[in-house]
Amino acid sequence: MEELKIRSPFGVWGLTLISFGIYGLFWYAKTATQIQGVNPNNPKNVTGTSLVVWMLFGAITLFIVPIINWFKLCASIKAEQESVGLAPTFNTGVATLLCFLAGTNLCYIQAQQNLVVNAVKARQSVPA
Repeated sequence: MEELKIRSPFGVWGLTLISFGIYGLFWYAKTATQIQGVNPNNPKNVTGTSLVVWMLFGAITLFIVPIINWFKLCASIKAEQESVGLAPTFNTGVATLLCFLAGTNLCYIQAQQNLVVNAVKARQSVPA
């Protein structure tokens, strides 16, 4: 299972801007892998590798496959929140709109991921 980490939402966004998107691709792959580790039975999971490959070569399919993978990733995040016992607060529409606002969707997704990480760590620290 991928180690769950709390990351700074603005740190993720800033590193992506500084690296001209390279860190964003790495972050997408790590996030997809982390989601699979929390909820491996989710049929909507996308692998980190396929997500990055389709983001890089999406023009081949007129960006249809990257859009499908984007919505699968969003559905996986919502399912991940439900699987750890949180009310699903992730909104695909907000995340999609933030894509067009200087890529701030990364901040939003990471903030939602941090909620999941906190819930998982809180559950692990409570003795059964």
